[in-house]
Amino acid sequence: MKMLLLLLAPFAWAESDVQSLGWFAGCWEMRNPSGTFSIEEMWTKPAGESLLGMGRTIRNGKTLFTEFQRIGVENGKLTYFARIGTKGATAFPLLKMTDSEVVFENPTHDFPQRVIYRKVQGGLFARIEGVEKGKEKHEEFPYKRISCE
Repeated sequence: MKMLLLLLAPFAWAESDVQSLGWFAGCWEMRNPSGTFSIEEMWTKPAGESLLGMGRTIRNGKTLFTEFQRIGVENGKLTYFARIGTKGATAFPLLKMTDSEVVFENPTHDFPQRVIYRKVQGGLFARIEGVEKGKEKHEEFPYKRISCE
């Protein structure tokens, strides 16, 4: 019975339940020990069936990379949208969701094919993964909560 519950757990959530991702809300940062490199993500609270996010990578005081994110309902399914720089948004529909993790996947995207967010004590853990040039690849982002001011 326990195994069956574990298998069914990801389906216990309504796929369009944006409200259940309230743990994304806030400002998050990952910084290297020397302080010369940081990645920030900022997420709004869920409202109007969406969350809005933005991120930037800063190295030696200069912005190297920007990303605009939205999680919303597309065709009745919770979907993560990422817009890097000025290109159009790429959709990653929900693959699975629990109370502390959400996984979005787009198997046709070049890289990444999966975007994962996990609620962890004191922070937010993000991971992108997939296949690039025929090899498995991933990048991890262990964010800590910071002030939004």
